[in-house]
Amino acid sequence: MSLIIMRRKKLLLINTVDKRSANDDFFVPTNGLPGFQPIALGIIAALTPEEWEVELIDENFEDFVDTDADLVGISTYTTSINRAIDISVQLQEKGIKTVVGGKHVWLYASEIRDDFDVVVKGEAEAVWPQLIADFENNTLKDFYEGDFINLSDYTRPRRDIFEKYNYEIATVQFARGCVNNCHFCAVPVFYKHAYRQRNIDDAIEELKETPQKYVFLVDDTIYCDAKSNEKIKQFFHKIAESNINKRFICAASIDVYEDDEFLKAAKMAGVRVLYIGFESENVDDLKNVNKRMNYKSSASKYSEAVKKIHNYNMAIMGGFISGFENDTPEKIKERGKYILNSNIDASTLTILTPLAETPLFERLKRENRLLHTDFPKDWIYYNASNYTIDYKQDRQKIMEAFYGSSLALVNCKTISKKFFFTILRSRSFVTAKTLLMLVKNFHVGTQHCWLVRKIIKHK
Repeated sequence: MSLIIMRRKKLLLINTVDKRSANDDFFVPTNGLPGFQPIALGIIAALTPEEWEVELIDENFEDFVDTDADLVGISTYTTSINRAIDISVQLQEKGIKTVVGGKHVWLYASEIRDDFDVVVKGEAEAVWPQLIADFENNTLKDFYEGDFINLSDYTRPRRDIFEKYNYEIATVQFARGCVNNCHFCAVPVFYKHAYRQRNIDDAIEELKETPQKYVFLVDDTIYCDAKSNEKIKQFFHKIAESNINKRFICAASIDVYEDDEFLKAAKMAGVRVLYIGFESENVDDLKNVNKRMNYKSSASKYSEAVKKIHNYNMAIMGGFISGFENDTPEKIKERGKYILNSNIDASTLTILTPLAETPLFERLKRENRLLHTDFPKDWIYYNASNYTIDYKQDRQKIMEAFYGSSLALVNCKTISKKFFFTILRSRSFVTAKTLLMLVKNFHVGTQHCWLVRKIIKHK
């Protein structure tokens, strides 16, 4: 009598990062960062039958080389779609089935259907169990489309697959979507201006199971309409009552500063950093990209908003954009100085990028003003660090102004100065340290700053 041992099927999940450079003197590549847990892949792992072996490769930490997996799921953004295609071609040559999903696939599924065995459009939770069953029955289809799920049926990610890497900041999701319509933002395009929230008790249980002290609530925004804000406040109160004792980082719109009740609840829950998209201090720039909630808050009100948030022992990371239609090299340099001289605790400065199918992208496409249109190859340029719009400006001078201004915001001298001011303004060392942890995981090169190395080790 012979004993037959069945090998467990293996699923490999890859979080892709395309670190290649284009043949362009001014090209700025995407760099791998310590980064944040790819929560979508954790959810896919949780939806995979227990008898399967599941492994994660996050290219922020290591490049994919090869695998003996039975099935490979590839998650991709617009800027990494070419890397995803290369991996798929390599694996298909070995007869390994590849599945691709991610936000870019939602919009351009037809563009890449020939490059993968299976394309998943939409929210994969809705179709993944069926996809796995089809694979096991040799009836795998080449296309699956998942509808929006009810987040009351949210599947918590399998966090054990993240243990392979040193993620200093955990990612947890409470809501998806945004009701605003900023013309450069892809979130309303993906989610059709809808906003959905999870069950509070389920999210609390997930937080209890999350080992990291620092947690990024990766909701597109925690501050939305009145009804949704009320539920977020209930969530914050429940966090405080449950003694979760985490240090939270969240994204919010600028108008959150006018809601003291909301800020008080956030403070009680342990929110230490708010990421706010200021975009520009110039009202005309804001109007050109339909950043409505900022109109009444621009320039003169920004400092008031920052001061109010500091009063609740929170810090602010501000998102700013360069490369608006009326921007000149001088204006970009002035924006950099404005950010440096402001009381905003840390900042990002990117180049206005027409992300796929956003109102900005569609308008520029109609006007024949996109500089790079050989898709999918040219998606590599759309990483918020490259000049992709033909504004008839001197590209070299614009890019030089952008380089200089953005680097000045994240050099060690600036980080150190802002850190000590954050302690004074927020009256909290814990807040300043949480911000420093975010900066370390957000900006290339900051990991080597003496202050970052010293403070992050401080318990």
